Amino acid sequence: MEPITVLSDGSRGIDYDNMIALLNEWITDEQREHAMKREKNVNNEEGEEWGKAHYCIVDYQDAGQAVSAANAIRAFLPQIPLLVITDFQSLIRKRHLQLITGTGLIKMILWHEKEPDSLIVEIQRWLYSFAYKTKTAQPSTQSMRR
Repeated sequence: MEPITVLSDGSRGIDYDNMIALLNEWITDEQREHAMKREKNVNNEEGEEWGKAHYCIVDYQDAGQAVSAANAIRAFLPQIPLLVITDFQSLIRKRHLQLITGTGLIKMILWHEKEPDSLIVEIQRWLYSFAYKTKTAQPSTQSMRR
């Protein structure tokens, strides 16, 4: 697994291969080291398959599939931060995020087909919030639970 894992149905046609290559270069060694220390606390043989994943992007049109995919990775890495991509046509809303299990942070980003470059900027901001943990840099959905 790469430091950034993408779970997607491919329906939005986002070029994650090139985007992830750019983001992997951007992620600092300090961020990787911090995430690896966190993951060492997970002692689950099945979780070893996901062992190198530090962040996860979930991109499904269907809300049920998005929640299922997020819960699948959270079953192995409950603390992995999730970034859920949504748009105006999919019906993924904050209430769906409440169905996702685990303890890691969750953030939702709105995808604009006409502004594809804005997605990489938003993802960089999300990753930046993990590099420099401050009160103002935390994702807004951090404490959203029932």
